[in-house]
Amino acid sequence: MKIKLITILFFALLCGNSFAQSSSTTVIELMEKSGSTAMFKQFDEIISAKIAEKKSSFEKGEDFNKFVTVMKSGFNSKNAEKYYLEYFELNTREDSLKSIIHIYESQFMQDMNKIELAASDPAKQQEQLIYFQGLKENPPSPERVQQLITLNNELGISEMTVKILQNMIITMSQGLNSVQPKDKQMSPAELEQKILSSMPANFSEQMTNQIIALSMFTYKDVSNEDLNRYIQVWQTPTGKYFTKNSLEALNYSFSKLGEIIGKSLDVFVKENQK
Repeated sequence: MKIKLITILFFALLCGNSFAQSSSTTVIELMEKSGSTAMFKQFDEIISAKIAEKKSSFEKGEDFNKFVTVMKSGFNSKNAEKYYLEYFELNTREDSLKSIIHIYESQFMQDMNKIELAASDPAKQQEQLIYFQGLKENPPSPERVQQLITLNNELGISEMTVKILQNMIITMSQGLNSVQPKDKQMSPAELEQKILSSMPANFSEQMTNQIIALSMFTYKDVSNEDLNRYIQVWQTPTGKYFTKNSLEALNYSFSKLGEIIGKSLDVFVKENQK
């Protein structure tokens, strides 16, 4: 899974009331400064790869093409970014967003953002492999591992990543189920239960371990002192507030994408029944 989905979405905001709304201009500025805009640019590539994995499940190329059309009607960067932005417009305060934008104008936060963006570049995949191979002989210190665990806990990365993956798998499986012959289809409830029960019991733990490993690569050139300083940003009320809203914005966005796909599936099924 691309590091984009797990590292560059979470940066600071101060607490505020839920009644006020924020302008799209301010939200867009925040997304650009925090790296969220860069993340969404790779969304289509990630989704295309996940959809391609399902191709072998189809006997006919025509059915697979219909499946692709349905999935991409919802799962695309334009929709994902649109609803992510919409959440912030509806649920955050203008002054709160400006406060976090101010935080991101510090040289330290700009440098950390550049480090995260650089590590998530697809061109770095070979470098990642070499780095992970070297971990056997040069493992990180217990102190560094604990720092990364703390960072993951503060940002809630594992929890949200598991939720997003589950939503994606369930939605795609519903699409696959809908294009199957009538006698092979399962009810939505049966399908969801089957998917959730088929996941490893330690799925969340596995995801956390993967995220920690990716974080080792991302922050490999960051000193312990700077990483502690970075963690402290997320431990402030401002940091916690923005982290919470960033995660909720992702969940809101993926829920909306699922609704779009659900409507597309209804149309698809009705057309096949004619």
